[in-house]
Amino acid sequence: MITTQLVCRKCDSENLVRNGSNGSGNPKSKCKDCGFSGVISSKRVSEWTKDLACASYQEKSSLRGVARIFEVSHQSILRWTKKSRASN
Repeated sequence: MITTQLVCRKCDSENLVRNGSNGSGNPKSKCKDCGFSGVISSKRVSEWTKDLACASYQEKSSLRGVARIFEVSHQSILRWTKKSRASN
């Protein structure tokens, strides 16, 4: 069994307690040292991953295949691709 120790994003302390959940169901934690309260590990996708997924899709890979590889929805990849084309 693999266990992961949560670490505070502000002070790198391991002295955390569970503190409910946010609106989308992600668990929140509270740091006993600095008082930070919030989601410790975000599921937000980095810009580098977004660019790589868009590039993979534009290289004629299937949309749903790229979505499975990057573990995001195919609608997200379409939205990122439209934004990247509009900014260029």
